[in-house]
Amino acid sequence: MGSVTADDLNGVSEAQKYPDGTVIRVFCMRTNQDAYQSGWAYKLHYGATQPDPPQTLDDGTIRRYDNSHEDTKGHELHVAPEPDPETTEFPGMVELWDRFWSEVPKDEFEVDSQGDHND
Repeated sequence: MGSVTADDLNGVSEAQKYPDGTVIRVFCMRTNQDAYQSGWAYKLHYGATQPDPPQTLDDGTIRRYDNSHEDTKGHELHVAPEPDPETTEFPGMVELWDRFWSEVPKDEFEVDSQGDHND
């Protein structure tokens, strides 16, 4: 881990389902939209394919970092069973990517390091 760059992560949009009934969905994209002062739109999601409260949130989330409402709520960490997200600091996209993968029990996705993601 830690070998990816911000350029590698720009445009990443992948998902993987696992035999144990879990799923990881990751999305990272640079943006200059006013709603994203960090310069990134992202969701790093680890969850279950079938919701199972209290092990998951109602939508199946086990752990998710996102900034879907960065302009009004900031950067959020959603962790089951707590229904209310926690506001978290955004250390940078590479650092958050590394943190996410260190906190979930799955292997990190390989990302294209050729820098040919859509800008």
